[in-house]
Amino acid sequence: MSRLLSSALLLAFTVIAACASPCESLADAARGDTMVFQPRDTGSAADRWRHARIGIGRPDDDWLQAPFGDRLLTHPDPWRGDGDSRVHELDVVLDYNRVDLLRYGLGYQAQSPETMNPRVGARLEYATGRRRVLYGVQLEQPLAPPARLALGASMVRRTDHSDLQQVDDLENSFALLLARQDYRDYFEREGAGVHLSWRVPDFSTVSLHVRSDEYRSLQRARHVTSWFDRDRPLRDNPQVDEGEAHRVLLRLERLAHHTKRTRSGFYHWVELERAGGQVGGDFDYMRALADLRSVLRLSPAVTLSLRGVAGATLDGVLPRQMQFTVGGVDGLRGHAFGAFRGDQMVLMQAEYTVGLWALDSHGIGAGLHVLAFVDAGTAWSQPAGRWDAGRQQLGVDGGVGVALGEDDMRVTFARDLQQSDSEFVVQVRLQRPF
Repeated sequence: MSRLLSSALLLAFTVIAACASPCESLADAARGDTMVFQPRDTGSAADRWRHARIGIGRPDDDWLQAPFGDRLLTHPDPWRGDGDSRVHELDVVLDYNRVDLLRYGLGYQAQSPETMNPRVGARLEYATGRRRVLYGVQLEQPLAPPARLALGASMVRRTDHSDLQQVDDLENSFALLLARQDYRDYFEREGAGVHLSWRVPDFSTVSLHVRSDEYRSLQRARHVTSWFDRDRPLRDNPQVDEGEAHRVLLRLERLAHHTKRTRSGFYHWVELERAGGQVGGDFDYMRALADLRSVLRLSPAVTLSLRGVAGATLDGVLPRQMQFTVGGVDGLRGHAFGAFRGDQMVLMQAEYTVGLWALDSHGIGAGLHVLAFVDAGTAWSQPAGRWDAGRQQLGVDGGVGVALGEDDMRVTFARDLQQSDSEFVVQVRLQRPF
C-alpha cells in the first residue's frame, strides 16, 4: 500500500507540475487537427502579485460551509465569489491549546478558479509546547475546462482533533485563556494522499481520496497558562490508538452562498470511509458520517437554522480517535463535553433567531438579537452494521440566548430538559455553532 500510494502521489505531483504554466483552453486547442499548448501572457511578477492579500483568515462570511477537512485550500466558489481578481493570499495562523501551547505560522494560497492553472495551498507552523514543526501542502490541477474535474495531492503533519469538535482556533484559544476550557481533544496525524474531485453544479463536490496517515497520541503540556479561573482543573488529553491507517474515502461537500439579506441555503458534508481490508494498515473498519445543514430566512428579521448529523460504523472496530462524541458546545449544549461516546451517533439541532433592531440597507445590521434553541442526540456502541437509533434514549437540551448579530458574539443559557433539577450552562461564543 505504501508503495502504491507513493507512486500515485508522485504521479499526481508530476501531472500538476507539468501543467504549472498557464495554457490556452483545451476547447480552443481542439479546433485544429492537433492540440497546441502555448504559454499565455500573464504580465510581470509585480502584476501577478498586485492582488495579493495579507490578513488573518479569509472573509468567508458570504458562504456557509461545514467545518471539516484540512482546509489548506479554500473552495473555488468562495474564492471566486469575493469579487476581486487576486491570485495569491498569505494568512497568519495562531492557536493556543493544551498540547501545543502556542502554535503559530503562515498559510499561503494561490489559485485562479476560472483558468486551468493549478491551485496550491500550504501551511507551515511551529508548536512551542512540544517543539514540533508542522506543515501541510495541497496541490490540485484541473484536468479539463471548465475546471470542474481536478486531480490533487496533499501531505500533512498536523495537530488534529475529532471531526465533530468544530470550535475554531480563535474561539478555542480565547476559551482556554479566559475560562480555562479547551473544547477539543488532540492527536497528531502525519501522512499523504491523492484525490480526484468533480464539482457538480447545483449538487455537490464529489471526491475520491486514497490516503495513508499515521496517528500518534499527544500529552497535555505541563504549564498551560490561563488568565482567569486558574484553579479550574484542566482535562487531560486522552490517548488514541496509534498506528498507520490506509484509507479510501468517498466525500460529498456542498457550500451555500448567502447574503445578509437572503441568508439561506442548504449545505452538507457526507463521507464514507474504508480503512484496512485490501489496502492494509493497522486499522480495519468502515465508517459513514453525514452532516446536513440548512438556513431558512422566515422573514427579514427571523432566521431558522437546522442541522442533522448521523454517524455509523458499518464494519470493523473504530479506533478511539475515529469514534463519535456528542455533548458540549458543538451539540447538546446543556451536557458536559463528550458526555456520549460510541461507534454510532445521531444529533439534531434547531435554532430560531429574531433581530430586534431595525434593518439597514444591507439586511440585518449589528444589534441585539434573541434566540431560542433545542438539541437532541446521543452516541452509543453496538456491533458494527446494526443501526438502531430508534431504540436509543436521546438527550434533549434547550435554551435561550442573546447575540450582537446573527453570526456574531452570543451568550446562551442551556439546560438538560429531561432533568427537572438540572442547572443552566452559560456559554459565551464568538459565532453561531452551525
